[in-house]
Amino acid sequence: MIRNSLIILSIAICLLSCGNNSKKQSSLADTNKVPKDTTGQHLGDKNDTTVHHTMASDTGTNNASQSDWLITPGKSIGHIVLNDDVQNVIKQLGKPDSSDAAMGSSLMVWFAGHNPAGNRTAVFTHHNMGGKDESVSHIQKILVTSPRFKTDGGVGVGSTKQDVQKNYTLKPTSSYSKNGSKVQVYTDLEKGISFEIDGAGSCVGIVVHKANDTASAYLNMH
Repeated sequence: MIRNSLIILSIAICLLSCGNNSKKQSSLADTNKVPKDTTGQHLGDKNDTTVHHTMASDTGTNNASQSDWLITPGKSIGHIVLNDDVQNVIKQLGKPDSSDAAMGSSLMVWFAGHNPAGNRTAVFTHHNMGGKDESVSHIQKILVTSPRFKTDGGVGVGSTKQDVQKNYTLKPTSSYSKNGSKVQVYTDLEKGISFEIDGAGSCVGIVVHKANDTASAYLNMH
């Protein structure tokens, strides 16, 4: 399912990119760069030689700043920034625990403690085929399931659907099955954020994508 979704989305993005090759490419990373981790401040466990930092962790560190856990719709989650080079994420999190690629796109996943049953951080990326920056794999979509990440309004994994609706206009966009139960994905397209809500009405995952980017918003990352 993931590979089929990657192929469909890749085709859609390639068609859009072909019509814009003559335009100057811009990136959120130009004005909102991911800081280089030179002090180890983002490491969840300094003895973890895989450099698997707190983005995919349940615990984190006492000196983690609020920005480490901030969800900004349409822009970023923590230090992962939309349209930035995925290599910056790999520098922070280390080698992904799983990955899938097709037609210039890829889906990379990091698990807390490298355990597939733990919380996950996932990014969907795409190469701007034919563009001057074709070698760069740009981040198009970010998913987190750890409850530590919150919007500035305090919404995060564990929030109820009612709490989410107080801050966002939700439209059902897709669904998937988890442990035999249906999880419905609701999207606020204008703000660039989606919420995965389980059958009990609780948020189990949050996704950030570009505002009004239908192609990315409808991609199934599971």
